[in-house]
Amino acid sequence: MSTRALGLLILLVILSPSAGSSQQGQALVSGCVTGTPQLPHACVDATLAARSLITDTGFLLSLGSAAPGSWGPLRRNTPRFDISFRIAGLRAHIPVVTHEPAVGQARGEFVLKTIQGNLVAGLFEGFQVKPTVGGLLSLDLLAQGHFLFLPKEVGLDSKMGAFSLGIRLGLVRETFTLPGIAVSVSRRFIAPLTLDWRSARYSTDLVIKPSISSIRLTIGKSISSLGLMAGTGLDSHNSEVTLMVLPQDSGPTEFNAPLTIRRPVLFSGVSLSLLILQLSTEIGWAFGPSMLDGRALGPIDLNQGSGFLSLAARLSVR
Repeated sequence: MSTRALGLLILLVILSPSAGSSQQGQALVSGCVTGTPQLPHACVDATLAARSLITDTGFLLSLGSAAPGSWGPLRRNTPRFDISFRIAGLRAHIPVVTHEPAVGQARGEFVLKTIQGNLVAGLFEGFQVKPTVGGLLSLDLLAQGHFLFLPKEVGLDSKMGAFSLGIRLGLVRETFTLPGIAVSVSRRFIAPLTLDWRSARYSTDLVIKPSISSIRLTIGKSISSLGLMAGTGLDSHNSEVTLMVLPQDSGPTEFNAPLTIRRPVLFSGVSLSLLILQLSTEIGWAFGPSMLDGRALGPIDLNQGSGFLSLAARLSVR
């Protein structure tokens, strides 16, 4: 199989549509409240928790640039590989699931952490438009392995694994006069997330099957051994959520609904190159999802975004 055919196949897999409709949680709340009218607050809390878990976990997988310290197409003379490792922390807020009125609704704030291994492989070096302008439509393969550390306090598994697959399309390769510019598309794969909350009389269970796609646009330029990078992107979450509420002296009632959420992302970074080794750091911000229809204002700001900080080491190998 040619490198162009391989890149096209990967792109089709990444962009394949996921199940679900354009829902931010209203359908899940409505169905739950209709089935268990005695526990409307549990329905709202659980839906808010599902939204937060989906968006924050997805952002933890995606972060900023698709590959730390690598903001444009790989240099010429392929094959060429970039191997990097990144550690990152993300400030997250997950509503506390209760069965009480939302007057004093609380939230748990946590720092979610991850360790990433990244591989970038050059598939096609692109077209040389001018002697100083090259890398047009270059193609790189992106592969990542993730190890996530999640809070046990909210009933989650403390450690989870995930992986990502994507491609990066070069718009221009970095030269002495031009910055490197590229667009990347990635798909994240992670096992279902589960959360359960128990009290003496009631219980609530969540099962989330995430489906996450990320698009990133990066631009960067090296000045001597120092590199500067900025970028923007969009995280798309199309997840199937199962909510089960068990009232006192009643059988469990189960509800299923899709949650579709889009989050714009902004990020920037700086790097230091030492021969074939590069050290880099990034900061970024993902905007919060829109307000849940029909929810009264309270202590939890659903429009609040999330920020991250990452450190990475990158090795370039010919």
